[in-house]
Amino acid sequence: MRMLLNLRFPHQPFNAAVKDGTAGSKLNRILEATKPEAAYFTEQNGQRGSVLIVDLPDASKLPALVEPWI
Repeated sequence: MRMLLNLRFPHQPFNAAVKDGTAGSKLNRILEATKPEAAYFTEQNGQRGSVLIVDLPDASKLPALVEPWI
């Protein structure tokens, strides 16, 4: 089943990751594991965010899909 995953990134931790240069590698690692069909990074109500389209074969896999983003 395809689903839309709407994410918001908290300012403090994400800005710290950008400053120390680890944001890109962390995002790439998570995206490679998640394998979204599409990923859009955008602003959402004043926060950084992302919208992913993912194909989830089984609803029981949902926790494993979202845990890396938490």
